[in-house]
Amino acid sequence: MTEESSSNPLNQIAVKITQSLKQFKDSDKPGRIDSLGRFGLFIPALASTLIIILILAFLWFESVPIFIDPVGGPGIIVSPTWDPNRDLYGIGIFIVGSLICTGIAIGLAVPLGIGGAIFLSEFCPMQLRQPIKMIIEMMAAIPSIVYGLWAYIVLVPIIKYNIAPLANSTTNGLSVLAGGIILAIMLLPTIVTISNDALQTVPMSLREASLALGATQSETSRKIVLSAALPGVGAAVVLSLGRAVGETMAVLMVTGNSLQIPYSLFDPTYVMTSIITNQLGYAFVFPLWRSALFAVGLVLLIMSMCFTITAKLFIRWGMKTRGYI
Repeated sequence: MTEESSSNPLNQIAVKITQSLKQFKDSDKPGRIDSLGRFGLFIPALASTLIIILILAFLWFESVPIFIDPVGGPGIIVSPTWDPNRDLYGIGIFIVGSLICTGIAIGLAVPLGIGGAIFLSEFCPMQLRQPIKMIIEMMAAIPSIVYGLWAYIVLVPIIKYNIAPLANSTTNGLSVLAGGIILAIMLLPTIVTISNDALQTVPMSLREASLALGATQSETSRKIVLSAALPGVGAAVVLSLGRAVGETMAVLMVTGNSLQIPYSLFDPTYVMTSIITNQLGYAFVFPLWRSALFAVGLVLLIMSMCFTITAKLFIRWGMKTRGYI
């Protein structure tokens, strides 16, 4: 086999398949069962990758008309004007709204969630730990529309009559702040539950060694236990990022859905998921309008993937600096 053919990825895959088949043929019964098990685990991993690729391809195919049309083009990604009646399909306002809501939600939910997980794992009395954990897990099962109804009836008036006056601002309560807060509340169960499970897996010997060296329980929790559980805590943050970017109904109900860029926390906004939900039914028979909404979905998916990759790289950096890899 030449050097060029050996470096070809397709040839390498073919060689590996050939070797695996030969190994399967030459193996005894336990070896064949093991090979079948590995192949069975490989299928779901391959299927997950193919599903993401197919979704990206579908969204790109549906988005192409608006990107190549003279009234659209790549410039719609940064354009702030959305008016289908005038063939203006700028999605920049939706990107800004989604980023601000997600930033508020993550900024509130991550420290509170990790703090709650540390309390449950390290400080909470045993007789209270399970009831509190069960309540938190039940919060994760509440439908987003119920969160939205609660926020519309309770949170929006609080922002209007209590929080906004403190900042010398006027608002009807439907604002980017309301969207960020309700998103943070929805993310808390995921962060607390997964982070708590990760903290619980840290060996007790690490805690005992830290305490024996004179560290306080608080120092042990922050510097030893949390560092050791960093991969699990990072997974919680990554999952919460995905939900924050993709949440629809609760955010739609409390952000005001106004076609403007918010310049303060009390201004209304329009997020990417909301514009798709509100207008896809009307736009389906108008090719450019429909394509523009699919372009919003494509940008949303790419943003979510970028957030996830960035978070993974940050977690990997954290593990490397702590000597775990």
